[in-house]
Amino acid sequence: MHGSTTQPTIQDLNIKMAQLSNSKTPDGIATLAYIWGFPLVTMERQFNYMTNPNVPPGPGRGPANSVSCVRDLVNASYTDVVNPNSDILYCRTQFDLNKEPVVLVVPPIRDRYSTFQFVDAYTNDYAYLGQRATKGIGGTYLIIGPDWNGKVPEGMTPIWTATNLAWLVNRIVVKGPSDLPNVIAIQDKIVVKPLSDFQGNTTSSPAPITETSASKEIPIGPQPTLIAPTGIEIFDEIGAAMIGNPLNPPDPTLVTKLASIGIGPGKAPSKEANDTIKIALQFGITEGQKLIDSRVANIGPVMNGWLVTPQAGNYGADYLFRAAVAQWGLGGNIAQEALHPGGFTDSQGNPLSGNGSYLIHFSRGQIPPVDAFWSISMYNDKGLFVDNPINRYSIGTYTKGLKNNTDGSLDIYIQNANPGADKESNWLPSAKGAFSMTFRLYLPQPQVLNGTWQLPLVQKVG
Repeated sequence: MHGSTTQPTIQDLNIKMAQLSNSKTPDGIATLAYIWGFPLVTMERQFNYMTNPNVPPGPGRGPANSVSCVRDLVNASYTDVVNPNSDILYCRTQFDLNKEPVVLVVPPIRDRYSTFQFVDAYTNDYAYLGQRATKGIGGTYLIIGPDWNGKVPEGMTPIWTATNLAWLVNRIVVKGPSDLPNVIAIQDKIVVKPLSDFQGNTTSSPAPITETSASKEIPIGPQPTLIAPTGIEIFDEIGAAMIGNPLNPPDPTLVTKLASIGIGPGKAPSKEANDTIKIALQFGITEGQKLIDSRVANIGPVMNGWLVTPQAGNYGADYLFRAAVAQWGLGGNIAQEALHPGGFTDSQGNPLSGNGSYLIHFSRGQIPPVDAFWSISMYNDKGLFVDNPINRYSIGTYTKGLKNNTDGSLDIYIQNANPGADKESNWLPSAKGAFSMTFRLYLPQPQVLNGTWQLPLVQKVG
């Protein structure tokens, strides 16, 4: 290969985005449109996939405006998503607020970490309930879309939603395998129902099976890698997804620009545009995807070998960062709720490998300062859990028998072979080959957020 292969810096990318925002050429507008629409299409596709009756049943799947919960902790046999979490059980709801609001009943959850994260069609985190946001108290909430103007019933707290398509992700911590029944009992008390069903005044029978829902076709999955290969039809999908989902944040200038190349609610530029515009649209996909990939490669700073993602969830008009997070890990939490630094190298900058033994040392008073809990998870080179003789996939606050040193410090041993009976309590078994780790910090305290507390070094010791 000739020439430089260095990645553009975040500053380079921000300059490029500023140029695109001011561009009046079809190429520039198409590139901006692709980047802007990338998260919207990702959300629309995951809604269509997760609610489709032909998709095999699984956690998080089911009809819109209903809740679907994971009932078991994941282990090494689980391959549905990369970097899974063995500390938390999830419940998910796909909201469609076009017809009417949806009622959410949250039970009081006082004895453990929980959060209810609301994500709009543009992947903004627009509301939270749970330990941090509402002190774990329960309540009955009315989730309201942009077009409804009815009266909020007595005893319900409104949560106004800027888009008709939205997503709710609930997380409840499990303090070890024996705690599982307690969490399932909490999940059983979570209610999600359309307002008319909840009030019991619905007489409508289920919708008749139409041609489309009767067909056995499974919609395209929400994987980000499938977006660019769609070709210029992706702009038709963006147009379809704009119906009922007003821009958040509003951006009238952008709407005008998109319209100038035939992109807008219900528009299908792949069929309607002239050949010059079609060429520009294809250019926009190629160029836009390159910029998103560059931003993913630059997703956050590296501190002590850990890749730290910056403030996800609140993007404003930073459309490139929003698209990069949608590609990198859809539905990121705001930093005050949780941080998930990724560990890929040791303190010398060398890739982590099962051929080595490593030590993570927390001095006294430096054990992760969090208001909920922390853990470190182990993944193989495919981002999946590692089978091991003690069935331990993460280590942290709720690891049974974890021992501090006599001076109050804490050592975590990371290696493939058992470190011996005296150290096994603090052992996180590693993969045989290349591996990575995720450090999860739930409700990080201010010193984590402002950088005065430093992530620990991963020291190679053998």
